[in-house]
Amino acid sequence: MIRPRLLAAAAAAAVLPLSLALLPPATADPVTVPGGPWPQGPENTNAIRGYEQLWSTLEAIEGRAKGSFDLSPAPLASNTGREIPVVTIGDGDTDVMFVANQHGNEYIVSNAMISVIRGLAGGSAEAEAIRDALTVTIVPRVNVDGFDADVTDLAGNTTPWRQNFDTSCPAFCNFYQSGRGYDINRYHSYAESAYDHPYQPGPDTNNPVPEAVAMRLLWDERQPRLVVDFHHQGTYVDDEGRMITGSVMWPNAEEEAEALGISDEFAGVVTDSKRVVSEMLDALEGKGYANITRYPSTTFPGIARNAYGLLGSASVLYEARGDMGQASSGKIAKQTEVAGTAILRAAADGTLWTRDTVPADTIRERGPFVSDPHE
Repeated sequence: MIRPRLLAAAAAAAVLPLSLALLPPATADPVTVPGGPWPQGPENTNAIRGYEQLWSTLEAIEGRAKGSFDLSPAPLASNTGREIPVVTIGDGDTDVMFVANQHGNEYIVSNAMISVIRGLAGGSAEAEAIRDALTVTIVPRVNVDGFDADVTDLAGNTTPWRQNFDTSCPAFCNFYQSGRGYDINRYHSYAESAYDHPYQPGPDTNNPVPEAVAMRLLWDERQPRLVVDFHHQGTYVDDEGRMITGSVMWPNAEEEAEALGISDEFAGVVTDSKRVVSEMLDALEGKGYANITRYPSTTFPGIARNAYGLLGSASVLYEARGDMGQASSGKIAKQTEVAGTAILRAAADGTLWTRDTVPADTIRERGPFVSDPHE
């Protein structure tokens, strides 16, 4: 049951500029093994589907799909009026929701979601079993404007960028890039109303980010047992100098859960979320292209991972390495596909909800940041 929201201290901390929160410590970069790979010059986005191509690809998959498959727009359009594609596969009793590319410049994961969708729509016995047991909602690109909308911010920059597109912010401008837009992933309501502003005191309907509201409306409709949010991070290394290819994390908004009076329920959500993380880690164990660590996340309750955890769903953040060459990007997309499919397989056969959490409990912390030597 959703209880009235009490604003925790984390919301007050949200006034810190996002750029400061994201800056790596000013220390010398560690040596990496190998010394790359790094893109030469601006990153090539030709392998990433643009808005029209994304829709046409999904339509083509729908035309060949086996079993239950629906392609529809999200409940709300983007801030420029573009429709956000939502794919629903299967008609099982358990709902699972994947969202990706909330940040417009974190787009490799959108290709991975296309691969997951294509696999689930196929004729294999595994795909059929998943469709029979689950109803899977996948949003391969939430931030359709931040990736390739034909817009310019007030500083003259063009997409792709992190935020959505909204050049005005009248009040409560938390996590807002001046003259550009909002960070969608900071604006998921965990109150009774999907339209509630997470950083404005008291109940309201003032959420200024339609893309975030659209995801919450989908959550209201589907009531998923699990939500996984797919992102990119920068380049980090472990203690041996190996590049980290992904980081994962579960909900950690314990302070807000206590303020809401749902600490016991939230603890159960955290345990289930750790089961999901453990399944991902086991699926990627031994894969030469995968090196996964724990993401050092914040406790802001409006982040999707925390918001949907507070609402009662198991909820996981997955951060793939981004900003690299095209060949390495393909491996990262494959890693993401493997992790996502493993979760669905285990959710379908029921083993996900009873498995141990040892891999999550013993996961390594993410190592130091490494800057691109070509920049």
